[in-house]
Amino acid sequence: MDVVYGHTDSIYIKVDSIEQAHESLKEINSFVREFFPNVLQLDEHPEVLDFEKFFSSLGVGVTKNRNAGLISWEDGVFLDEPKFTMTGFTAKRVSETPLSKRIQTDVLKMWVEGNTEDEIVGYCRSEYLKTLNGETPITDVVKRSRLKENRFALKCSCGKKYNLLEIYDLEYCSKCAKLKKHFTTLDGKRPSIGSGIAGMLYGHEELGFTYDDSYVFMKIIPSGFYTNPLTDERKAAEWVAGTTFSDLEKFTPDWGHYAEQVISKAKPIFEAMGWETIKIKNKQKTLSEWW
Repeated sequence: MDVVYGHTDSIYIKVDSIEQAHESLKEINSFVREFFPNVLQLDEHPEVLDFEKFFSSLGVGVTKNRNAGLISWEDGVFLDEPKFTMTGFTAKRVSETPLSKRIQTDVLKMWVEGNTEDEIVGYCRSEYLKTLNGETPITDVVKRSRLKENRFALKCSCGKKYNLLEIYDLEYCSKCAKLKKHFTTLDGKRPSIGSGIAGMLYGHEELGFTYDDSYVFMKIIPSGFYTNPLTDERKAAEWVAGTTFSDLEKFTPDWGHYAEQVISKAKPIFEAMGWETIKIKNKQKTLSEWW
């Protein structure tokens, strides 16, 4: 029996047919009953494996719990069309850009559908160059996020609370005179200014934007500066955030940054196959081109 993959409470074995899968299941359950005796004398053995899915194609990543495939039989029923599924890949994350989700999903589908290395490299190279040249829709590189409650909330060690966007002109706590650079989050952690917050600080200070329930943001070619309210340090504005896509239209996305996302999202598949992602950037010349 050829076990090709396993995680948590599942194993994946290589079989040629549904009938062989059922026979393998009997063999596995027989082994389980023999290796783990029913010492409690229950009516049924407490460990029974079920045959859940038959993949006509399965790809396994080098990182655990990463796989993708085409399901043709599920829960006792043959499917009219193979169903694509993936587990453990970042394309499923809400926080990813539409570009990242599309590229990784497309590459995974091409992979399990049996496309060649040249075909997949060609697709990735085309998307890489389109993005690098700014031919990708701006809506594909914008992230959307919800503004979590208390995201801008800070506190001094004396207990007095502040809002990050309201301490630009403050030097120290009005209650205990402690410098504002020592303020923490409400749970006592050191405040961090990630990409989305940096974009909001720039939008609030320089563009007059206000934020309520959600916001959109993207990486841009540096355009002006913003102030870190905690340290009063001026920093180059590499991110901008607004409440709608139209707030971002006048800015130029950092297309080089987003082109690299094409490569990074294809990388897990390339690693699984032993391919080099450098081929996405550097097209191999044919013999006639060399001459």
